[in-house]
Amino acid sequence: MTQKHILAGAVALGAMALANPVLIKADVADDIRYYLEEGEFDTASQMLALALEDTENSSIAGKLYQLEGEIQYNSPGQRRASHLAFMEARQRGIPEASLYLGRLAMLDYNFPEAQKLFGEYSERMKKAKRQLDPDFTFDTADLEEGKRQFARMQEIVVIDAVKVPKKEFFKHLRLPLSAGRVVATSELPLPAGVERGPAGYISESGELMMWSELNDSTGMLGLMEASKLIDGTLSEPHPAPDFLAQEGDAINPFLSADGTTLYYAANGDNSVGGFDIFLATRDPLTGEYLQPVNAGIPFNSAADEYVMAIDEENGVGWWATDRHYLPDDQITLYVYVLPEARVNLDTDDEEKRLRARLDDIRLTWTPVATSAETEDEESDEDEETATATEHRESAEELAKRYSALASEIRKIEPGQKPGRRDCVIPLGKGKYIYSADDVRGAEEKRLVEEYIAAEKRYQSDRARLSQLRREWAAQDSRGASLEISSLEESVESQRRAITTLLSNLYRLLKK
Repeated sequence: MTQKHILAGAVALGAMALANPVLIKADVADDIRYYLEEGEFDTASQMLALALEDTENSSIAGKLYQLEGEIQYNSPGQRRASHLAFMEARQRGIPEASLYLGRLAMLDYNFPEAQKLFGEYSERMKKAKRQLDPDFTFDTADLEEGKRQFARMQEIVVIDAVKVPKKEFFKHLRLPLSAGRVVATSELPLPAGVERGPAGYISESGELMMWSELNDSTGMLGLMEASKLIDGTLSEPHPAPDFLAQEGDAINPFLSADGTTLYYAANGDNSVGGFDIFLATRDPLTGEYLQPVNAGIPFNSAADEYVMAIDEENGVGWWATDRHYLPDDQITLYVYVLPEARVNLDTDDEEKRLRARLDDIRLTWTPVATSAETEDEESDEDEETATATEHRESAEELAKRYSALASEIRKIEPGQKPGRRDCVIPLGKGKYIYSADDVRGAEEKRLVEEYIAAEKRYQSDRARLSQLRREWAAQDSRGASLEISSLEESVESQRRAITTLLSNLYRLLKK
């Protein structure tokens, strides 16, 4: 949309208002909606501003505020800002405002509020004897799936967030050779003239390729794969099972290094909204797949997710999401630490929403701990002080470790194998020790090796201690209480020993 078109629309509206002030009140909303539905948001916005000046207290002010909200809702980077306009429209009796406010609540992971607003929208439309929005069935289905996933939200640690152009997000995945490659489908040796999804996958050896393309029988994008033959040519492509697509489109496949887990995005059934990340277990010998499962929250949202890629060599995963609706056609790439086991987040809904929205990834760096109550108030006070001190120290250690890991991951050149990394010991000025190979002297090597072993034990015992505290809070077990006390002493002793090891190492390195 050029500036010429924008001015033409605004001038036409001004001329119409001068010629017939009543006409603007009758027709302007339809004119603005026309430009909105054509995707000409700038023109629609210019016309709306002029119309609101003249109709603030008129009978169509509610419609105009609804249009303002819809313009912002559909404009890059302005979706969250649309809330105020929809609130104005809702107060002026516009039923559709409740629908859009419900959708915004979904983006905020506020599922109880979304349910209330969707119910309000349905009742108002029924009372007015008007047809519901065609997508409302999907809204309600997404709501139920969102509520189910939110109740089982996974605790993860996100160490980095990078804003990248949506059309080439795959170029910014810093994956080593062992993880394979994610490339534009145009880079695959496939014939032209077929509609395909944005990205495809090539295994480390280059022998397996996966992508998505339009299935003529379903009218949807389905997953495809092919193998490189001995003579270097590509085998006849064959489709993955239709059930992977969940009755929708399936795009951007990624296969784990051992060939047992397929990750991809799909927008069909069992989605929280738009494209969600799904996982399907795959037999690497037969290629057969089991029924896929949704990756769940916080990986998924009411917006679109595009890809998940796993770097097992460095212990991290990547995923791309549009949940913040960034301007200039950008999305966010997140890097998270691969968990040893799934742990559901045990905290209140507000804390869950903050961690799921990922406005600040550092919120995920501190594990959610459940503290237990005892009958001895003085003992309680001492334990709370000790626990708070431990968490402060832990937060500092974790921040250093995660920042260092994120920095190292950013240095990976796609398709290359990074050096060995057994630990992350900061040296200052952006330098780190990652293994005993990074130091020269025999004594320094010994201390680094001792540190690696001690840190591994320490992290394992801390994880066990956190689990025991949750169990104790849930069932008040005397046996667990004794083990907690013993483990707390051990963990504190290990922490002091690690601090001493690092002090001795730093002293040697300064010589």
